[in-house]
Amino acid sequence: MMRVYNYVSSTQALGPYNRFALWVAGCPFRCNHCMTPDAQPLDSGYEIDELELSRTINVTQDIEGITISGGEPFLQPKAISKMLENITNDLGVIVYTGFTMDKLLAKNCKDTTELLNKIDILIDGLYIDELNDGTQSLRGSSNQNIYQLTNRYDNVFDDYYHSNKRKIEIHLKKENIMVVGVPTKDTLGKIQDLWRKS
Repeated sequence: MMRVYNYVSSTQALGPYNRFALWVAGCPFRCNHCMTPDAQPLDSGYEIDELELSRTINVTQDIEGITISGGEPFLQPKAISKMLENITNDLGVIVYTGFTMDKLLAKNCKDTTELLNKIDILIDGLYIDELNDGTQSLRGSSNQNIYQLTNRYDNVFDDYYHSNKRKIEIHLKKENIMVVGVPTKDTLGKIQDLWRKS
């Protein structure tokens, strides 16, 4: 079973092309001004069978890839790997993690290694609010690194990852409103002010 916070079936704000975006639940880092603080508790969100979630992704139309964030995906590497193994479409995989690549490799953990082997692009590092200068696409703060683990996105890498373009989308869901993307510090502050007032 996986613990999931939320998902949207189509977004263009978290990587190239149309993507399925998944936020897993549970995070140990508690970054200041976290974009999804409600996903931090280990018991947040809900449990779902990995195969059921992969079936949902398999029937989603017109997506090129999946972006996984959180929460912290590497708290559930085995479950996420199982989900990815059961996706029948050829989807590109982007994962955000608060761990650095060095720390992931130093774990010397089979489940962590198996998940890394299924990822095309890894964006690593904690979100540091003071370093959110709005100058880097898809990175919340300038300390974060982007690793191309495969050549899948070679043809669009410069356009997406060496620019300062940032997108955000608002998704209205039955249970809540999802802000999807990587906002600048000013935009994030305005969003969080609105949340506090509502």
